[in-house]
Amino acid sequence: MFKKCIIFLSVLFFSTSAFSWGKTGHRVIGEIAQRNLSSEAKKGVELLLGSEDLARVSTWADEIRSIRKYDYAAPWHYSSIPTGKTYFDQKRSKDGDVIESLFRFEETLRDSKKSKSEKAESLKFLVHMMGDLHQPLHVGIAEDRGGNTVKVKWFKTETNLHALWDESIVDFEQFSYSEYANQLNHFSKDEKTNFVAGTFLDWARESMELRTLVYDVGTPESVGYEYHHKIKPAMELRMRQAGLRLAHILNRVFKNEKMQKDYSDLHTKVKENI
Repeated sequence: MFKKCIIFLSVLFFSTSAFSWGKTGHRVIGEIAQRNLSSEAKKGVELLLGSEDLARVSTWADEIRSIRKYDYAAPWHYSSIPTGKTYFDQKRSKDGDVIESLFRFEETLRDSKKSKSEKAESLKFLVHMMGDLHQPLHVGIAEDRGGNTVKVKWFKTETNLHALWDESIVDFEQFSYSEYANQLNHFSKDEKTNFVAGTFLDWARESMELRTLVYDVGTPESVGYEYHHKIKPAMELRMRQAGLRLAHILNRVFKNEKMQKDYSDLHTKVKENI
C-alpha cells in the first residue's frame, strides 16, 4: 500500500509540474554543454542531430509531453526521495525515473547495436534530463508533488514553489539563453575537475541537499528580492554544473571511453531497483 501511494503521488507530481527550468534554463544548460564539447563529441552530436545543437534540442522532452505516444516518458523527468532516505531505501516504479533513465540513455549512446534514430532520441532525452536532475525540486518530495502544492506569491503573482524554480527565478534575470550562458560559462581548473566527479546518483543527492534552502521562502505571501538574492547563487551553480557535466558525459561517450567497473556496477544496481 505504501509503495502504491508513493507511485500515485509521484504521478501527480509530474502531471501538475511546470516545465523544468523552463525553456531558458534548459537552453542555458545545453549551450554551456555545447561550448565545452570536445572535437570528437561535436562530430558525434552533429552526426546524430544534424543542424540542431544541444541548446536547440534541450526542450524537446518537454515539448513532446502533449503527444500521447510519449506518455511512457513522463516519470523520467523526476525522482521522489523522502527526506532522510536514500534512493535505494524504497523500490522504484517499474516505469523508471530521472536517475535510472540517465544511466539508460548513456548506455544507449554507447551501444553499437542501437540505430542512429534510437541514439538521437536518447541524446535529446539525456540533454533534457540532465537539466531536470539539477533542478532541486525534480528530486523532490512526493507528498507536496515536488513543491507544486506549496503556494507562494512571487512579486504579487500567485504561483507555486515548483513553478517558481522552473521558470520565474531564471526569467527574472531577463537574459536570453545565450546571454545567460555567456555569464555562466566560466570554470576554474578546480571546478572543471570537481564538478564532473561523481555519478548521476551523486548529483541527485546534491539536489536533495538544496531542499532546505529552496523551501526557506520566508513569508509565502511575499516572495521577492530577498528570496531571489538568497537562492540565485545556487540556481546558477546548478545550471553551470549541469552544463559542464553534460559535456563531460558526451565527451566520454564519443571518445568511446570505457566505463569504470564501479560505475557500471552502480548502473546495474539502479536497474535492479526498478
